[in-house]
Amino acid sequence: MSTHDALCDLVFSANCVSQFSSAGPTHMWSGDDLLPAFMYVVVRAQLRNLGAEIRLISDFSPGLRSSGQLSLMFTMLCASYIQIIKEQQIPS
Repeated sequence: MSTHDALCDLVFSANCVSQFSSAGPTHMWSGDDLLPAFMYVVVRAQLRNLGAEIRLISDFSPGLRSSGQLSLMFTMLCASYIQIIKEQQIPS
């Protein structure tokens, strides 16, 4: 799977979330709305090397930061990953 395919899957996932949510398909999603959904998807996916994949994408896709929806989805993925890592480090 290419980097672009993986990011397109992220966009597709976000579209599915908005289509099947109780807010309806016309709801404008903010980052505060999307972050919990992305965190849920990332945790459920159990991706072993997500940190390495994120670094690979950011290192080898410099034009990604200016690509609209793909850029937003990648940023949300990064934020989800960082939040999950921080929550794992909290002593219980």
